[in-house]
Amino acid sequence: MKSPDLLKETAEILEEVEERIRNLNSLSPRKKQNALNQIREAKENFRKMASEVVIDNDELASFFLKRANKLKNSTNDKTIEKLGEKTYMKDVEAMYKYSKAVPYDFAGYMKYVNRGYKAYVWGMVSFFVVTAFLPLEFKITSLILLIPIILSLLSLRKRGYSGLMLAFAAIPIPLITGALALRAYMEVFINPTALQEAAQGLGVSTSTAQLIAGVMVLFGIAEVFLLSYAIYMFYKHRHAFL
Repeated sequence: MKSPDLLKETAEILEEVEERIRNLNSLSPRKKQNALNQIREAKENFRKMASEVVIDNDELASFFLKRANKLKNSTNDKTIEKLGEKTYMKDVEAMYKYSKAVPYDFAGYMKYVNRGYKAYVWGMVSFFVVTAFLPLEFKITSLILLIPIILSLLSLRKRGYSGLMLAFAAIPIPLITGALALRAYMEVFINPTALQEAAQGLGVSTSTAQLIAGVMVLFGIAEVFLLSYAIYMFYKHRHAFL
């Protein structure tokens, strides 16, 4: 495998970048310290991953090496003054983010992200099923959330950071809805009046209403569990998204 050598070389280049940053005068003290901290951690991340590679990806490792060399060549006062402090710091931050994402590309950690993604998909499916027998306002809410949920799914598949933010924004309402739905559907079992109202509202017998409520309770439990798991996994593995 070539990836370990390329990642190790990337770490060595970043070590040179670190030394060059120490001698810069074109960055403010705060920006300079931030750059040093990020490059130092990025260097260690790449160096550590070089010894833990499970999936060989020469193309991506070569990309990281090229970005490290590009950053090295731009780490001088003349170039930074030309590019601007903001642009240079963006390049530093990008290198840092790449280093945090390498376990997902080279150590097989994407399996954890995929678990979170599947939980998110099925949790949202359960959400739409649960709202099918709830009052109109819940149905309207689910329709409003449909577009951001679809956009988040498309972006998450590509490991887009915007998809992650959309998922974080979309999950709370379905979670609350799931909890409210569980309470409403459980009420059908413990309250004869609620059972009668449900049967009349659906135009079915009380036994059928209980059956529907039982199925919805299962979907509600699944929704709350799956979306809670998804948001936990997405947060824990947020560095996979760029």
